[in-house]
Amino acid sequence: MVDINTHEIIAAELNALDMTDSVVRPNLLKQICRGTNAISDDEAYDTRQCYATV
Repeated sequence: MVDINTHEIIAAELNALDMTDSVVRPNLLKQICRGTNAISDDEAYDTRQCYATV
């Protein structure tokens, strides 16, 4: 995840090719130590679990 204002990487995870956004997103959000106003991604593999996590 990247801060859109500073372009600073605020969360990262290395994962296998078969892992979808719904599996990775909760771990990324746990890494963020500050509030989040918005989340944007490609929505290619979004599931209901992705939206529930946010």
